[in-house]
Amino acid sequence: MIRTGIHPSAVVENLGTAALPESTIIEPLAVVFIGARGKLQLGEMNTLYPGATIRIDQGWMETGKEVSFGSGCHIYEPRAGLTIGDHSMIGGGVLICGVNHGHATRAIPMRQQPFEAAPIVIGQDVWIGMGAIILPGVTIGDGAIVAAGAVVTADVTAGAVVSGIPARLSKHRE
Repeated sequence: MIRTGIHPSAVVENLGTAALPESTIIEPLAVVFIGARGKLQLGEMNTLYPGATIRIDQGWMETGKEVSFGSGCHIYEPRAGLTIGDHSMIGGGVLICGVNHGHATRAIPMRQQPFEAAPIVIGQDVWIGMGAIILPGVTIGDGAIVAAGAVVTADVTAGAVVSGIPARLSKHRE
């Protein structure tokens, strides 16, 4: 289905369940792939900028209203779920990854070991700076800021500003 908000060069392939409101804007070369066991629910007025990708072979993702995904942003396999609150901004080049390969033993190739997945929750009015990486199992509280290039491996409290690898508290917003 092609609507006026989806650029002709964008790719939207839905084999599972997807809800994209009429107010969704998908810009040039953005890619959305939903596998047979995947589910995507975008809120009103979400925007995927050029080259942004969402890949959900299995698992699910739900966003609030006015969420933006910057150029080259990658949402990869939120198998245990990904929730993003209203008015959040996901910067260009951000990677949000909901799954890790198993690696418990060297006797079995990592590709053949059971994957490890954990839910990711991003609150309302969150700003994730360009090139940041969000790993499985992380909750980022309302009003938090993740600095450009940060790698978030642990929860971020509401109103916190975090930076670095791994991300650490820099300050709290007033």
